[in-house]
Amino acid sequence: MTFENACKSLADPGNIGEQLSAVVRAELARAGADLNALREQAWTEAYVHLPNAFDVEGLPATPEGFLPLPDAEGTLLARASAIAAIATLGLDTVSYGSENDGALFVNLIIIPGEGAFSVKSRSSMHGHTDAVSFPVRGRFDSEEVRIAPSPDFVCLSGLRNPTNAETTVMPLSQILPQLTDGQIAELKKPQFIIRAQGTFRDGTQRILGEEHLVDGGELLFDVNDQLWVRFSHSSAGADDDEGAAADAVEAFADACKTCAIGIAIAPGDIMLINNRIGLHGRTTVEGEAGGESRWLLRTYGLDTSGLNPQQRHEDSVHKLFP
Repeated sequence: MTFENACKSLADPGNIGEQLSAVVRAELARAGADLNALREQAWTEAYVHLPNAFDVEGLPATPEGFLPLPDAEGTLLARASAIAAIATLGLDTVSYGSENDGALFVNLIIIPGEGAFSVKSRSSMHGHTDAVSFPVRGRFDSEEVRIAPSPDFVCLSGLRNPTNAETTVMPLSQILPQLTDGQIAELKKPQFIIRAQGTFRDGTQRILGEEHLVDGGELLFDVNDQLWVRFSHSSAGADDDEGAAADAVEAFADACKTCAIGIAIAPGDIMLINNRIGLHGRTTVEGEAGGESRWLLRTYGLDTSGLNPQQRHEDSVHKLFP
């Protein structure tokens, strides 16, 4: 297809994902790889790193905002490869209407200026799961059943990384052994205050009429003989500064620091981070905005088979509510 039509095809990630993943599945079969085993691996490990997954060609200068996303050969290949990888795992590529106007892909870059988003775009980030205030798949928000689940996977596609800034991943499997049985039990109790993260706050306020907040949420969940997590150092915690719940959160946060794995996402790499069994963050990003500075694309993957129609926006095939 033409470049223009190829870019347009990405607006329907379900359709193009099925086409692209069919090619991937055929290649895996020809190589003797077991697709089911690969999918199972993605659900037992905190991340999957795919080096040299696509060619980085014809990039413009690094953007200076989350949007717009430039249409260029490199960004087209990055997006198509991310959609193919997510579809190969049996998931759909999705976005949320309350974050960045529901854009399917956003730029992760250095933002110029001195505002909060600019400072955060350069600074290191603690371990967190994305869309932390939304329910995990299989659960519902206690007050608004239309709210879709948070993503199963966060997908990062590397376009530039001149200073080798690292994405950090904290596997839940390495965090839990550092906690006592009592602390784990506390984190399973519906007793925590969980706020929408920064990129979701204005959008949830606009769509829901108020910023999304969970009063009495769990941070750990028993799901199909596996523990899942949702956590954010800045947006999730105990109501009181003292007590067993606060102590459990502090112990969890401390454990995150000791087991962080750093991976520099190089141009052409794709990283799939399991948002249920892994937390992710980042080291400090050096350099100036624009030019040849660090540039990743981010999107989400989710098993949407159990979604209700009301958990989707009517004007989009990929945009979830809110």
